[in-house]
Amino acid sequence: MTVAALTELFLMHMGYARADAAEPDVVAEYAGTLMRWLNEGYTRAVLRTLGREAVKCLDPLRAEEDEPVKLDASLHPLLADYAAARGQELRGNTSEAGGLYAAFERGLSEAVQDRAFAFRAWRRL
Repeated sequence: MTVAALTELFLMHMGYARADAAEPDVVAEYAGTLMRWLNEGYTRAVLRTLGREAVKCLDPLRAEEDEPVKLDASLHPLLADYAAARGQELRGNTSEAGGLYAAFERGLSEAVQDRAFAFRAWRRL
């Protein structure tokens, strides 16, 4: 997913309709912080799934066309969950933020477990 697609998913998690995601004023409302939140989530996800060494050579997301290439494509939506959790927390919607944080952590946990299972399977051969 590109940053543009993650932005649209983020806005939907924030309660906006899909049509609102195309409105420049809606996107501009979060422009200053959204990229920071996406990069925070990206760093946390890479740390949990690939380790510290992978974080050291991580290129941050900067433009609409950028993709979180260090992560498996199935984990990309988790970055929007993390960013929306930060946004909902800022709005004072702690229950919604908690649910989004939980979705982020659960997705990472499942990815790590799947990866560990695959390594154990190879060792058995």
